[in-house]
Amino acid sequence: MENISTLTAFGHRQRKSPRFFYKSLLGLLLLSFAFQSCKKQLESPQGNVAVKPTLSASASTIVLVREDTAKTAATFSWTAAKVDGLTGKLTYIIEIDKKGNNFARPIDIKVGGDTLKRAYTVGVLNNLLASLPVNTPTNLELRLVTATSDGSVMPFYSNVISLNVTTFPPVPYSQLWLIGDATPGGWGLSTLTPMTESASDPFIFTYTGPLVTGEFKIATTNDYNAPFYRPTTNHPALSATAVTLSAGDPDNKWQMTSATTGYYKVTLNLHNNTISIVSQPSPNPPYNQLWLIGDATSGGWSLDNATPLVQNAADHFVFTFTGAFTAGEFKIATTKDFNAPFYRPITNDPDLSATTVQLNAGNPDNKWKIPAAGTYKVTLNLHNNTISIVNQAIVTPPYSQLWIIGDATPGGWSLDNATPLVKNATNAFIFTYTGPLVAGEFKIGTAKDFGAPFYRPTTNHPDLSVTTAQVTAGDPDNKWLIGAAVAGNYKITLNTLDNTITIVKQ
Repeated sequence: MENISTLTAFGHRQRKSPRFFYKSLLGLLLLSFAFQSCKKQLESPQGNVAVKPTLSASASTIVLVREDTAKTAATFSWTAAKVDGLTGKLTYIIEIDKKGNNFARPIDIKVGGDTLKRAYTVGVLNNLLASLPVNTPTNLELRLVTATSDGSVMPFYSNVISLNVTTFPPVPYSQLWLIGDATPGGWGLSTLTPMTESASDPFIFTYTGPLVTGEFKIATTNDYNAPFYRPTTNHPALSATAVTLSAGDPDNKWQMTSATTGYYKVTLNLHNNTISIVSQPSPNPPYNQLWLIGDATSGGWSLDNATPLVQNAADHFVFTFTGAFTAGEFKIATTKDFNAPFYRPITNDPDLSATTVQLNAGNPDNKWKIPAAGTYKVTLNLHNNTISIVNQAIVTPPYSQLWIIGDATPGGWSLDNATPLVKNATNAFIFTYTGPLVAGEFKIGTAKDFGAPFYRPTTNHPDLSVTTAQVTAGDPDNKWLIGAAVAGNYKITLNTLDNTITIVKQ
């Protein structure tokens, strides 16, 4: 990124924006100090300057529109400066100030001495000019300052050009999260439940999913001391719409009771700081309770003592059990009746790496077989009738190298360019990827072979808060999806011991 200094630009009070982008720009204020000594001497006679640069712009009137964020707004070009006897390097600084300010408090943008052109997208230029009044044409002036690293000449100027620019209001946040014991992620900063930015209006964020008994508020970053969106009173009625943004006390929260627990759509509108919390029809799995039964389980073949699986709070189609098994067989009951349907493998006593499941009553009465006593994690996915049975005492990871692949990743769908995940130095079962993800899909390869198994989500394009993963070859070829509104830098952590994944925007 270029070095940018944003002082109290153009003589206006600069709008405070909590977006990380603006924090990054403000963090580069040090640039202004780097050139402070030079600027103090600007009125002194210049040295042996052979050629001053000539600055030009691709347009003199620029109207910035949010919908065109990724498009090029303007390109600034200049001819090369020349200094006789130069032993150091040239540095160019673009200065932008409000017309009539005589560049008293400009925005400074440092560019390399070998650069003669700089293009800006609508989004970048709008952020750069964040202190301008929005939706109002403003007259600006630009000039180029040339400095030398060896101080052989005083900094010198190009010609001044005029611009008329209209900006749009910046979005306060590009990502928000639910936090609280009412949410799937609880109060953990590493398990925040993400909201989704609207593709058509970046001021609108939504969450659709379960809310259980407890409290929640809306986080702006993974920091308890940062501002949160909260209700204006503690534990208001869910029909109340008023929202405030604040840090510290009063630490108001929304509350879900046993009477209001359920599946909801939460919509936060940053245009007017309002919220809508509306009950939604819950996706209905075929069963809300399942049991392990068999001589491999603690309850044996007794239906009365059958071992319950746990239904996932974030995805009601996923059931898990982690606990002790003895050597023996088991199947999964849908009710406490031997004549009812059971979830079973498609062949009797398959290898525990087999993932396919069938639901049937009567024969064939196939079962899974645990070869040796130990602690296992069983994950049954009713979206696509698959199962994962993992021995938690395994000491050898199934893979020593994994790759992220897909059009959301830096390497695209090319196996040759697939991006490797990093194996944890202390836990060889854990792999991470930290870096950019653009709009598109991805999955995680176990080999550079499309016929090999891939780590995939248990459903296609799940919410990024869902942590269950499976390793399968062939179909269904489920993938994770990064929407255009949530593209950015992510940290992905895959645990190959229990087939869980976290996908967290940074």
